[in-house]
Amino acid sequence: MNNLFYIQLITSFIIGGGVIALLSFLAERVRTRFAGIVLAFPSTAALGFFFLGWTLSAETVAEIIPATLIPLGLVVLFPALYIYVAEFSAKFLKSKILQIIVSFIVSIGIWFLFSLPIAVYELNNLAFGLAGYTILALLAHWLLHRKSYEKPASLFYSFSQKIGRAAFAGFIIVLVVFLGKTLSPFWGGVFTMFPAALSSSLMILHWYYDPKSLFPTVQKFALGSITILVYSLTVMLVFPLVGFILGTIVAYFASLVTSLLLSKVSARAK
Repeated sequence: MNNLFYIQLITSFIIGGGVIALLSFLAERVRTRFAGIVLAFPSTAALGFFFLGWTLSAETVAEIIPATLIPLGLVVLFPALYIYVAEFSAKFLKSKILQIIVSFIVSIGIWFLFSLPIAVYELNNLAFGLAGYTILALLAHWLLHRKSYEKPASLFYSFSQKIGRAAFAGFIIVLVVFLGKTLSPFWGGVFTMFPAALSSSLMILHWYYDPKSLFPTVQKFALGSITILVYSLTVMLVFPLVGFILGTIVAYFASLVTSLLLSKVSARAK
């Protein structure tokens, strides 16, 4: 490993954590029905693609995008799995800490179970990826709308919680870069979809609220995940043409337009 790679790892940690902290700040200040869309705005994926483009190449990142789509669908399913496991475990476990641990381990275990084979066997078919994402997103949307509860009061994260979330997300970005460089681009690509910001948000919310109160916060997450899908597909198309820096700007613009349109759809659906 040369000095440049160490610089890339350190930079990815600092910038990755900073962006997650900014999204946490925004999520606290939007209406509850829009929180899922904000949580789904490209963060780990966008930063992962950017730093993979820096350490590998823009063309390599574009080539592995199809392999990231099923892991993205599993991310969309993640909050539904977490909440249902949390509801079930609350019947048997009195300790909130144990409920959180069990909910996280089961839901993230399922993400690993179905995501890692994609990296190992380098499954990289666009049609297969889009079909898998669509099925998982629809399943998540159905599961999250089967039950309806009142919205909880807005929660403001403490400074230590914000730092913890930012550090966790920064670590995942570092892991993306490290795996992409040392194992294969597919490992880095799959881990760009690791639910770092989402899982930490759910665990913090779970600490303060009952599992049923988590439903309203993430009910729009499946809808909001379309922004990540649009971002990923834009990266696949533009990175080889304009490079990873300008390509990131173009992809973020496409994602922002999508997010604004989804916000309007969400507002009209209320």
